[in-house]
Amino acid sequence: MGGTVTKLRALMINTTCHYHVLYHPGFRSNRKIIEEEILWYKEHNIPAYYGIYGRNIFRNAFAVTRIIKKYHIDIVHYYFNHEQSFAVLVKLLNPNVKMIRSIVGYDSKLPMLRHFAAQVSFSLVPNYVYISQYIKGLYEKEYPILKKKHTSIIYNGAVNVKKVVTPIGKRKKIVAIGGLCARKNSDVLIECMNIIVNVHNRKDIVLYIIGDGPDREESEVKLKQYNIRNNVILVGYTDKVSDYLDDCAVYVHPAITEGFGIAVTEAMQMHCPCIVANRGALPELIMDGECGFVIDAFAPEEWAKKIMFLFDNIMERVRMGENAYTRAKRYFSLEAFVQKHDELYNLLIQ
Repeated sequence: MGGTVTKLRALMINTTCHYHVLYHPGFRSNRKIIEEEILWYKEHNIPAYYGIYGRNIFRNAFAVTRIIKKYHIDIVHYYFNHEQSFAVLVKLLNPNVKMIRSIVGYDSKLPMLRHFAAQVSFSLVPNYVYISQYIKGLYEKEYPILKKKHTSIIYNGAVNVKKVVTPIGKRKKIVAIGGLCARKNSDVLIECMNIIVNVHNRKDIVLYIIGDGPDREESEVKLKQYNIRNNVILVGYTDKVSDYLDDCAVYVHPAITEGFGIAVTEAMQMHCPCIVANRGALPELIMDGECGFVIDAFAPEEWAKKIMFLFDNIMERVRMGENAYTRAKRYFSLEAFVQKHDELYNLLIQ
């Protein structure tokens, strides 16, 4: 479900040299959602199967084996810990099939028994794809056996992107996309807007925070306390993300544990200069001083300074926005995502 599926669909449709089949393992609790998902693949002539077998590794492995035999599958590519649990059995039943695990985020530390089972499974699968160097480092620290594996970095591809955008010099909004929670570090944005409005008297600068979370009530209290409710708009969830980015003069992303940062790359592809925290995978996305700025995650004065600088300097916004677009198209687009996967599959098959 979620963003991973969106990118896999793009891969299945846009690949120029491979044939894809989907297997979706699931539980009774999400059967209805899975059945609705499967319809999309049928509409696009992609063979798709599912098994409501819960944690029964044998039934899942046998279901995948039937697909392998029917379609003469060369590669099995899987993404989550649930599939990891029966991947080894799939390999034992199909010794000639190449196995790849994509690791798309960092899970919290597993209980001892599950940690041991994961390590055994990791030891028997030779190929791994990570969405960032940051995630690769976290996993190799947790499971040292992964340092000996064949690994690739394939960055996510941006999804919420308009092909025709408003010129960057005409845009007015400061935009952030992320939940209102400690991990997304939205509090630093409220503090920096307090500085912008009440210290520098810049009531013309307005920040829109897209997303929601457990810290919303606390955030609203601070906005009232600082008297900046007209300058920080808590949008909540919306399906109009690309519309906000199309009026985004400066994109800001202060998250501290981001495994990738898909929202940043979407902003980049819409010609937005970006200010990001020096944490997680974010420094891999932005070239400091070229596509935007990489700054201390917990320095609201610095965030305020950089926001005002880019808001007031249209030429710099244009230069950095164009650099951001060029970099994103090369490394973080759906086209790059598909190309890198095709190259990896060709390499393994050969």
